[in-house]
Amino acid sequence: MRRFLVTGATGFIGRSLVRRLRADGHAVTALVRVSSAPRWRHELDRLGADCVEGDLETGAGLPEAVAAADRVIHLAALVKARAPADYFRVNAEGTGRLLSALTARPDPPRLVLCSSLAVSPPVSYYGLSKLAAETAARRVAGRLPVVIVRPPVVYGPGDTEFLPSLLPMARRGVMLKGGLGPKRFCLIHVGDLCTALLAAAERGGTVRQDDPTAGVYTVCDGVEHSAEDICLALARALGRRPPLVIPVPGPLVDLAAAGAEVVGRVRGTVPILNRDKARELRCPSWTCTTGRAAAELGFRARITLQHGLAALVRDEIGGSP
Repeated sequence: MRRFLVTGATGFIGRSLVRRLRADGHAVTALVRVSSAPRWRHELDRLGADCVEGDLETGAGLPEAVAAADRVIHLAALVKARAPADYFRVNAEGTGRLLSALTARPDPPRLVLCSSLAVSPPVSYYGLSKLAAETAARRVAGRLPVVIVRPPVVYGPGDTEFLPSLLPMARRGVMLKGGLGPKRFCLIHVGDLCTALLAAAERGGTVRQDDPTAGVYTVCDGVEHSAEDICLALARALGRRPPLVIPVPGPLVDLAAAGAEVVGRVRGTVPILNRDKARELRCPSWTCTTGRAAAELGFRARITLQHGLAALVRDEIGGSP
């Protein structure tokens, strides 16, 4: 049994990872913000995780959180923001503060940094901020063993963005595709991502300053999906006919994103469709390979997109039309 520190433990991926760790018999310290939703803190308590209040933006609580950890999995990140500076303040500078707390230990634990496929190459401020976090980790490579895992789009139980954004369109039989021309995507089920993160916590190389590929692993379900494939898989999970997929020109995507931001300011929310996300949507391909992860981590995805979506519809949505 190990003691894992999980940052971002109240998030979509974090909750799944804590459940897996506790089911495997590991002790878990969950770094949570004071402002974290009570319902998710209660769930962590129910799972038997030890919640430690801390803040990556200020560094408060980090020395206490890292003190007894054998392994650290860093998930906490800002995926949507009102201003570019917000991404860097949390994703890059916050990671830097965690790195400082870890390297201050006389026996630093192994760190798994959950990055993103959005860093290769970065076209958004989010992607740039995650790349900056990787760069910060690489700077301390001689003092701290770090492994970087880059997942693509993640979906599964507890997802509040990917599937909920597609369901209304799938039920109407008309789905919009950002940008013209073919689009290719890789995806990964959250259960498979947790498997990859735990494998990286125990095996594989660590990052080095002299080799940009060492200790860096991309993971996915092993399939390059077209936008039409994703729409068809969701329609099948819902028991619907294949939807009509309508490509939306890039300028209209940008206009819709700008409009969503205006509505978000009025409502006091940050929409998942924003101008930063629109930059990513205009790219023709977000794909990766899993060869290195298979060879060095022993990782192999087990959940296909069709089975993953069908389970979501059945278990979370109830298959309602």
